Amino acid sequence: MDQLPRSTARPSVTLVVPNYNHARYLPESLGSIAAQTRAPDRVLIIDDASTDESLAVISRFVADHPGWELIRHEKNKGVVAGQNEAIGLVDTDWIGFLGADDALHPHYLERNLAQAAHFPDAGLICACTEIIGTQETRALRPIMLPKSRSAFLNPNDVRRALRVGDNYFSGTVSLYRRSALTSLGRFDERLGSFADAFLARQLALTFGVFFVAEILGYWRIHGHNYSMTTATDPKALSDRLGQIRALIAGSPLFPRGYDDAFERRTRFGAARIVISAETAPSAKADRTAALLGCGALERRWLGLLLSLGGLGRLAALAWATLRTRPMSFTRLLRQWPRRRAIVAARAAYRA
Repeated sequence: MDQLPRSTARPSVTLVVPNYNHARYLPESLGSIAAQTRAPDRVLIIDDASTDESLAVISRFVADHPGWELIRHEKNKGVVAGQNEAIGLVDTDWIGFLGADDALHPHYLERNLAQAAHFPDAGLICACTEIIGTQETRALRPIMLPKSRSAFLNPNDVRRALRVGDNYFSGTVSLYRRSALTSLGRFDERLGSFADAFLARQLALTFGVFFVAEILGYWRIHGHNYSMTTATDPKALSDRLGQIRALIAGSPLFPRGYDDAFERRTRFGAARIVISAETAPSAKADRTAALLGCGALERRWLGLLLSLGGLGRLAALAWATLRTRPMSFTRLLRQWPRRRAIVAARAAYRA
């Protein structure tokens, strides 16, 4: 495990938990905040008009923890609106957002805030996540590391990293500098589930980012995640990508040609999710073909591959990879030992 520098400074931090009908997961997500070795200065839990037992679960945590607060919406406003509402309500130096169905490692705040103290002008501090839920084997995100070791990346470093890979900044394990967020206009609600990822790129390209090469959070995949519902719907994804491409093309921050690379990488990520899902091969083939813009012949060939079980899924994934060219595979292979070391350094998640 990397030895990170220590500092006597103590940046203040708020953790925000947007919730809608995730009562079954709240004991884990809120419990992981309560278990932090460095307690947050403030916790805001925004319930977006839940109809399950969420309020009862949240109320128990709020009653037991001074500095925790429940904000209840009478009508559903959406995740991004709740995140922007929270930014306007807090005055801490840093702010983090935890999905109500995700969880944090106990050292998340301690490790990230150590870097916030040393790099107070960074736009964000981020780390690695481990996927939990349906995975049979341990899976690390990001797939490609922006750096093999914990390090600060200045905006030029980030531009170089975006030329060879992407999806470096997981919202589950990111702390955002509040003043940087507000200077860029907060989250763009028009972008829905892509709003946090897009703003994270803008922050990193404007102010730089410190990457902590450790697993400090756990991203649960269960098929009904807010980000997954848009990502695998072909029409919704195309509409959203059109918006994002226009924003990228109109900004001087991004590397040349990044609008095209972003679309290819995003479509590959969506296809990977669909190919790995436990649904009928014909349905997976139809959706994957629609996501990647395939013709009838490719769709039939894909259906045949997916009917062959596990090996067929691997072949379909390899085909999608060659078709979209999402990242530098030379760099990915070079990083493989380091990725395995990051996973081995952390015990598997236990609720």
